[in-house]
Amino acid sequence: MREPRRRGRGAAALAAGVLLALAGCGDWSNEDLRFYAALPTRAELHVAVPSAPAVAAAGGQGPLLATAACGPLGDAEAWLWAKPTSDKLNASVDWVLGLVDVVRRYPPTKRLEDGRIWGPFDDDQHPGNEMQIVILRTWPGGREAPPLHAYFFEARRKAGAGAFTPIISGHFAGASASAGTGGLTLAFDVIRALGMGDADSPTGALVIAYDRAVEPRTVGLSLVQSGGFGLERFDYGFEGWADGRGRLRYAFRSGPALVTVRTGFDASGAGRGLSTLHLDGGFSGQYAQCWDAAACLVWVDDPNDYSCGRAGCSGGAESACPAVPAP
Repeated sequence: MREPRRRGRGAAALAAGVLLALAGCGDWSNEDLRFYAALPTRAELHVAVPSAPAVAAAGGQGPLLATAACGPLGDAEAWLWAKPTSDKLNASVDWVLGLVDVVRRYPPTKRLEDGRIWGPFDDDQHPGNEMQIVILRTWPGGREAPPLHAYFFEARRKAGAGAFTPIISGHFAGASASAGTGGLTLAFDVIRALGMGDADSPTGALVIAYDRAVEPRTVGLSLVQSGGFGLERFDYGFEGWADGRGRLRYAFRSGPALVTVRTGFDASGAGRGLSTLHLDGGFSGQYAQCWDAAACLVWVDDPNDYSCGRAGCSGGAESACPAVPAP
């Protein structure tokens, strides 16, 4: 799959096909709007991480460190990867929701008491395929309780007119996506099988889960089977408070090592983290750090010198670490 900002052919063509098919429909009803409210928006799924002052692009691959500006302990390299990684997570969310958002532009083709259907219609960008979009509503707690919504963006080959297969499937529990819990799955293998993807599309699935019912709000994003969107295959996770504090679980590659990181931070970007190096062959090692708002290390606990590649990486005082959510 191409980088999200370049709009890979599969996503752009799929969205274009939906728009062409739905253009010219009639008006929305108030009940239609209740179904639309169950679909997630970018605001619900975006990860919010403060920018670190020392970050700059290094050939588009990751942070460029300015260790001389931070004193003897240097920059918090692991933290400097947090913002670029969160930007890629948000770009992947935008890519998926670019498809979901199409539904909000046009009223449904068919209205049921507890459902809405768009289509089926020909996919003009992929001749021989047709699509439909379905949102269903159930009431597990009775009509007086918040409903449960399930939605499906489905496609199939017209020849033989077999069953539709979901490209995107999702669910939501609550009155609206801004104050409930939900999740969605983008099935790359289905997109590939139907000839609607790119040669470099990821395999497996992109799985997103979110919870805005209580604070901290949470967003989880897993790349199953292979990476994509410039991200490593990993189970990414974010927790955010209204005052700007947060936790982030992420991964990046540093030379031959995959580095996985758990961080806690405040609104200024000061924080602490636990990093684990994973090398081919099964070797792994950990180190702990904390840093100030300028991304300069305050304390390092790295007895095996994994974080700097030379003797004497540890230093500083843990008591000087900022008060932030535990990683």
